[in-house]
Amino acid sequence: MILITKDNLSSFIEYYHGFHDSHITNINYDIMLSKIELFIDVYWSGKPILKEDRTYETNKTKMKMIFNGVEQCNNKEMFSWDYISDAFIKYIKIRNKEFICFASDENDPLVYIVCDNIKYEELKNL
Repeated sequence: MILITKDNLSSFIEYYHGFHDSHITNINYDIMLSKIELFIDVYWSGKPILKEDRTYETNKTKMKMIFNGVEQCNNKEMFSWDYISDAFIKYIKIRNKEFICFASDENDPLVYIVCDNIKYEELKNL
C-alpha cells in the first residue's frame, strides 16, 4: 500500500482526476482500531486516451483506501447512482493537530473522514 503524504497528494489527486465520476462501493469500519476501509470504483486514472470513435478510454480501476487513526467520520445514506464529482482531500488542523481529510465533495459530502493517514492500493483482477 502507498501512503498519501503532503509530497504526493497533488499528484495523487491529479492522477485519479479528483475521483470524478467514481463510485464508493463499500465502507468497512473497525471502531476498536479507529480504522476505515473504503472501496471505490475509480472511473478516471492516468492519462485518458482519445479513441478513433472520439470517446475516451478512461483507465477504470478499483481502489482500496485505508484510513488510520480516524478522528472524525460521517456518511450519508448512499445509493448506487451516487457518484463523486470532485473529491476534497487536504491536510487540515483540528485542535492544533494536523490530520488528512477525505470528503466525497467539499460542500455536501456523502462521506467525510478525518484521520492521521491514508494508504491506498489499486485492486487488480476484481
